[in-house]
Amino acid sequence: MLSLPPLYPITDATRAESLSAQVRRLGEAGFPLVQFRGKPLDSRAQWVELRAALAEASANGGWPQLCINDRADLAMLAAREGLAPWGLHLGQGDLPATEAARLPGLGRCHFGASTHAPAEWEAPEAGCDHAGVGPFRGTATKADHAEPIGLEGLRAGCTALRARNLSPIAIGGLTVADALDCFAAGAEALAMVGELHRGGDLAALGWAVQRQRWQVRPPFRAGQGVVLLGGSGAGKTTVAKELAQRTDLPFHDLDAVIEQRQGQPISAIFAAAGEPAFRALEAEHLASLLGSPAVVALGGGAWEAPANRATVAASGFAALWLAESPLRAWARVGQDPNRPLAQDRAAFMARWAARVPAWSLAPMAIPFGHSSRELAAALLDC
Repeated sequence: MLSLPPLYPITDATRAESLSAQVRRLGEAGFPLVQFRGKPLDSRAQWVELRAALAEASANGGWPQLCINDRADLAMLAAREGLAPWGLHLGQGDLPATEAARLPGLGRCHFGASTHAPAEWEAPEAGCDHAGVGPFRGTATKADHAEPIGLEGLRAGCTALRARNLSPIAIGGLTVADALDCFAAGAEALAMVGELHRGGDLAALGWAVQRQRWQVRPPFRAGQGVVLLGGSGAGKTTVAKELAQRTDLPFHDLDAVIEQRQGQPISAIFAAAGEPAFRALEAEHLASLLGSPAVVALGGGAWEAPANRATVAASGFAALWLAESPLRAWARVGQDPNRPLAQDRAAFMARWAARVPAWSLAPMAIPFGHSSRELAAALLDC
C-alpha cells in the first residue's frame, strides 16, 4: 500500500497568499507532499502558479512533491516542461485514472480519487493507489461537498479501500483534534485546508498529527530491528544512535562498517573503484548486519537497490525513511570532503529527487525541525 505522510496539506486559492508561496511555506515547514488545488482561479493563473511551484521544488530536490487537483491538462503541460508532478487527484466526474495515465508524461504519476459512499469505496477507480474518504464533516472550503459521513462512515470507507490496497485519506473539515479518531478508523493520512491556513505553527501541527498516527500505528515493535534510510545529511546516523541507546540494541552505520572492513574511506573507494563497486560492497555488508535486532543507518543510495530492499524485508527489520528537507540536508553536509556525492549543489538536489521514489516505498518519519533526540523519543513514545 502507498506510504503517505500523516498530514496531507492542500493549498487554498481563496487566500491572498499566492499558491506557489503556499507550497513554498508548507515545504519549508517540513511537509514532503502538498496537493495543489487552484480553484477558483482561471486556467492561466493556475498554470502560472503551478509552474512556479514545480520549478522551485525541482531545483530544491523535488521538495515538496506536488499532487495536482483535477487538472490533468495542467499536469500534462508540466510534464512536457520536464516538471511532471508526483500525482493527480481526480474527482468522480473527471477523466478516469487509467485514461489519465496514458497522457504524455503522466505514466509514472500516483492517481487518487474522492470517494463518498459504499459504492465508491467498494469499487474504487481502477489505476488509483490512494483515495479520499469523506467528507468527515461539512467544510467551508468546498461548498458543494457531499453529505458528511462521520466517523462510522470513515471507518467503513477506510476498511473497504485498505482491502483493495488503496491508501485512505480522511477528508472534509478536519482539525488536529480529529487525528487520533481518524487514524484509529483506518485513515493513512488527514487532508487539511482551513486548519493549515489559520496562521498557526505549521511544523508543530504536522508534528502533532504524526505523533498521533504513531500512537495508533507504531513504526516498529519493541525489540524489532530498525533500518533508517534517506538522503545524505538527513540525520540518519544521529537518530539511529539515539534509538539504539534508548532500546539497548546494537548500532551500525553501514558506511562506517564498509570503511572499517575495507580499510579506506568511502571517498577513496569511489575514487579507486567507482560507484558500482561501492554499491556491491553495500549489498554485501548490509546482509551481514541484519542477523539479529539492531539499529542500522544506511547510506543515501543504498535503498535504491531492489536487492537491498528485499534483504531488509526478509530480515524482519522495520524500514523507516527519515524524510528531511533536502535544503536542510545540504546546509549540513554540502561540500563536505568526506561525502563524495555532496560536492555540487545542483547534482546533490537532482540525486535527491531521483532517490525519493525509492525512499518513499518505506514509511516515513518527518523531523519537522525537531532534533534527533526529540525524534527518537517520539518514535519510541507509542
